[in-house]
Amino acid sequence: MSFSRIFSSAVSSFALVAIPAYGQVDESALKAAYIFNFTEFTTWPSVTLADAALYVCVDKATTLGIALSKLDGKTFGGRSWAVRALTPNEGVEKCNVVVLESDGPMSRQLKDVTSSKQAVLVISDFDMGDQIPVIRLFTDDGHLRFDIDNQQALRRHLLLSSKLLRLARSVL
Repeated sequence: MSFSRIFSSAVSSFALVAIPAYGQVDESALKAAYIFNFTEFTTWPSVTLADAALYVCVDKATTLGIALSKLDGKTFGGRSWAVRALTPNEGVEKCNVVVLESDGPMSRQLKDVTSSKQAVLVISDFDMGDQIPVIRLFTDDGHLRFDIDNQQALRRHLLLSSKLLRLARSVL
């Protein structure tokens, strides 16, 4: 079975499990499933993952933050997801993944998050201008898609799977 089928199946199965049968797919739940899968195909330097948790920082008050919080404690590759609140008072040094949303208050703190060279997978759902995330999620013609800036990933010492890179709409 090809990677794209496995990735699509994983996203589809999560969306079906997480969404009530009477509703259409909830975009936040679908984005959360994508983000979970992105982490499965990202390799961090071993020194940045000192314990058995992968720290995912997000504004937990937004719909995407709530959807990601439902994944708290899930495991992959021997590591468990630990979803943390991203707040203006804390930096990103305790985060392995930072999820920024256009409607979240943390979107104002872009410079701190994107100027850091630490091994943080920065994911955004909006155009950040010259502040570039590693992965940008967006809706195009009713479909969820993503672009990858692999140069940003490499600058942050992250390795993205070639399988993930092939699924992106564009890779810089």
